[in-house]
Amino acid sequence: MNYQDTNLIEIGKRLNVEEYQTGSIPDVFQLVKSLGRKLKNIQRQTVGIAGVTPPQFVVLGALWEQDARPLKELADAAHCTRATITGIVDILERKGLVTRQPNPGDRRSLLVTLTEQGKDLEQSTPTLEEMLHGCCAGLRPEETTQLVQLLAALDRSLALWEARP
Repeated sequence: MNYQDTNLIEIGKRLNVEEYQTGSIPDVFQLVKSLGRKLKNIQRQTVGIAGVTPPQFVVLGALWEQDARPLKELADAAHCTRATITGIVDILERKGLVTRQPNPGDRRSLLVTLTEQGKDLEQSTPTLEEMLHGCCAGLRPEETTQLVQLLAALDRSLALWEARP
């Protein structure tokens, strides 16, 4: 057993995660799947406070970063089609959170802008980072760094496997 295995077992004991102490690759993927479900639940709770769905929250987040954006940019930010983004913006518009305005730089397109209510929502909604910080308090900073490095290595490995002929 190497240092990384010992360190992961120590973290597991501290966080009461005994079922993932074997260090096998199937355990890694089972844990990633479990973490994904938990993160989705946390995300739903976070956006639920704002009264919007996760895709609507992504669009609002993009507008909070930079207001007055074309639909195409918002579709790219939300990783969806223009037809889907139109539906999301329609709902946000009905909720009074955004409006569509003519784009002075391109007469063929519209800009989606935040209303005052949409701007105010940012202040009253915790960010996903704020929610995750509280639930991940059991990890020390050096463990978080190690986890990021290990997950990045796994991501690269999966990307290579995905790209094989």
